[in-house]
Amino acid sequence: MRTPLLAALPLVFAALFLGGCGEEGTVLVTVGEGAVTVEELQRSAGLMGDKGFQQTQTPEGRQQLLERAIQIEVLHQAALAAGIDELPDVQTQLEQAARDVLISNFLRISFANYGFGEEELFSYYQAHSGELVSPPQASVRHIVTDSRKDAERVLADLAAGADFSRLATERSQDRMSAVNGGRLPVVSADNQVLPVSILEAIFAAEAGRPIGPLESRMGWHVLVVDAFNPGQPLSFDEAKQQIVLELLAPEPDVRAYYDEHAAEFDRPDSVSLRYILTATRQEAERVLARAAAGEDFSALAREVSLDAATKANGGLIPQLYRGRPLPLFAGSADAEIIERTAFSLAPGRRSEPFELSRGWAVIELGDFTPGRDSTYEEAHTQVRARLFETRVREREERFYDSLTQELGLERNEEAISAFITGQ
Repeated sequence: MRTPLLAALPLVFAALFLGGCGEEGTVLVTVGEGAVTVEELQRSAGLMGDKGFQQTQTPEGRQQLLERAIQIEVLHQAALAAGIDELPDVQTQLEQAARDVLISNFLRISFANYGFGEEELFSYYQAHSGELVSPPQASVRHIVTDSRKDAERVLADLAAGADFSRLATERSQDRMSAVNGGRLPVVSADNQVLPVSILEAIFAAEAGRPIGPLESRMGWHVLVVDAFNPGQPLSFDEAKQQIVLELLAPEPDVRAYYDEHAAEFDRPDSVSLRYILTATRQEAERVLARAAAGEDFSALAREVSLDAATKANGGLIPQLYRGRPLPLFAGSADAEIIERTAFSLAPGRRSEPFELSRGWAVIELGDFTPGRDSTYEEAHTQVRARLFETRVREREERFYDSLTQELGLERNEEAISAFITGQ
């Protein structure tokens, strides 16, 4: 089967710069004045990383690689025959693409590991090899419910002898894991997705004993750890990223950064809510009328809400922090409207219909949690990540400054001013 023409376009640039360069090789196919060689296919597969390597391991994969290369070469030769390469705009694009390839590879080689040399990294590795191990892992199942009370009922049923996997299949709001008895992908101790409170609870748990309820943006969790796998010693190549982290953001510096910026990591006020999106104001008013008549708001959300992201969970938004837009609404005026409306309500109250960019909405407020100071342990991962990013930017700036000094950079301030001001 041929690759769709548009899907082949990104690979055409690789062909222009890395293929058809006049090198001798074993010719598989000729196309006009061009050719596809074994050596070019091997280089192309190498650029594709693991996916390319896997393709070279089977006859079917090598056939696909060849057919794609033929298609690219046909398009390449057709473009040359049409004189596309001589168009001024195209020449500019080709020059820019060539510069981008050179710059990317220059940085990959010259600023590898953020400028730390191999000797420096290996010296650290030898001195700390006993500490450089992969993060511990846990095999975990969970059940997600809409409320703390529902989670407590799950725990009570488990204590009475109910089967965890069966309860997950029947009750969990996380339908992706529910079909597998609540099974999650293997959880590492350095997981950046799960809330810190849940991650800490997992690795403090006793295998086989359910824990919870624990709250996240998804809802309320009941979890059980089936098994723990301790960390394994890392090879030097595997440890490089961790070594760079230790060099740029060592623990004493992380603590000092937190002490200086602690207020920036405090937890603001938060609320939980349910949200129903409709097409018109009239439909939103009908939703409110049905809720006022006693119908369950979460059931209404599952029935009528147009918001695909929250509909399956009964419109639940487990946590909305003051001043921190949800990804669902980030970058739009909707974020401010949702926040303003939610924090104007008392727990248990519903809003009047309000307009968003995608329609009309109503919300029902759940719990209100006042803001509080974050402890160092709670903020540690976030603090270290910010310090690391700061240190990386500093090294990037120093690297760039050294290049400008080495090459020489002179600014024509008069011409620059005229360009910027449009004179």
